[in-house]
Amino acid sequence: MSDSDLRRLYREGAPRAKEGRFSLEDLIAGSGELELDIGFGRGLSLFERAAAAPQNRIVGIEVKTKLAFLVNERLRKLEIHNVAVLCGDAREILKRAEPDGSVRRVALHFPDPWWKKRHDKRRVIGEALIAELSRLMMPGAELFIQTDVEHRAEQYLAQLIEVPTFSLASEGGYVEQNPFDARSNREKRAIEDGLPVWRILATRS
Repeated sequence: MSDSDLRRLYREGAPRAKEGRFSLEDLIAGSGELELDIGFGRGLSLFERAAAAPQNRIVGIEVKTKLAFLVNERLRKLEIHNVAVLCGDAREILKRAEPDGSVRRVALHFPDPWWKKRHDKRRVIGEALIAELSRLMMPGAELFIQTDVEHRAEQYLAQLIEVPTFSLASEGGYVEQNPFDARSNREKRAIEDGLPVWRILATRS
């Protein structure tokens, strides 16, 4: 299969949210707690979280078409039924998502990897995404963000401090461990290489 054929396969085969408003709860059968995994990359966090919380319903969002396609295919082959994949920009997808106050947990894995300040305008985590998460998350829901770019961690922390709908889980804002028992591929690599990871945990008020 040629490169162009592969690109077309990924583009046409990657699962996407339907047009207009749609329900996150309708993506996965059952009544388990609803979770969002944003930026799952090669998918390790989805597979580990599905195993750690098989009763929960997990919606993964990934902007890279190839990764979304490949992870979705692997989920199907392994017959993992409590995870659904959506391909696209989380900011665009979530502004159309319903219902309000339905999400119990959100994880964002190593977003905005560009460390230079001139790339700030490209940040995924900004006012738009935080507003949609605030709308979709239920009171008491957990928001977990981790990054290996210290500058980004400081920005996220400062931003959450200014949002009245979220409260930080610790006095300094950072936590030592990933609370969801689900490592991303990049987190696993950083740990193996002994690199620092900044982890932020906040609660929806």
